[in-house]
Amino acid sequence: MTLGQLVGLVLLFNAMTFGNGPVMIPLLRESLVSGRGVLTTDELLYAFTVARITPGPANSYVASIGYMLFGLPGAALCALAVVVPGYLMLPLQYGYGLLRSARAVSGFTRGLIGASVGLIFAASIEMARGSLTTPGSWIVFVLAIVAATVLRWNTLLVLLVPSAIGLMLSALL
Repeated sequence: MTLGQLVGLVLLFNAMTFGNGPVMIPLLRESLVSGRGVLTTDELLYAFTVARITPGPANSYVASIGYMLFGLPGAALCALAVVVPGYLMLPLQYGYGLLRSARAVSGFTRGLIGASVGLIFAASIEMARGSLTTPGSWIVFVLAIVAATVLRWNTLLVLLVPSAIGLMLSALL
């Protein structure tokens, strides 16, 4: 894979997905992990995790992927490729504002949101299969879900506290 191919994928995937950064994960996993094999599932998860604890756009993890594969030029070009489609679609947002109350547009949007959530969920299951391989990793996984959904912890706490627990469990198990 070349840097140009990676930037092209980021532009394409970002332009054809709606919503936040995680919507691109299934496409990136399919292309970079399963398809081309240039990243492992763990590397993709690492890129996403780093992006979640740093300030900036939710989909800045593609800059991490660009950096992993092509260094600083890859990070810079992938970060640019993430924001360009949004700016190009600004004129379309005016039209959407006028049409969003139309039944067909509303139905299309609801279907698109449902499909996006389904793709994120499916990608999460695939990544979990390769990552949750020990009792300790399962314990940390469950703790993170409880912290995020029941306790509604801040994302940084959800990442740091279960990670610290995982570190302690690795010493015990």
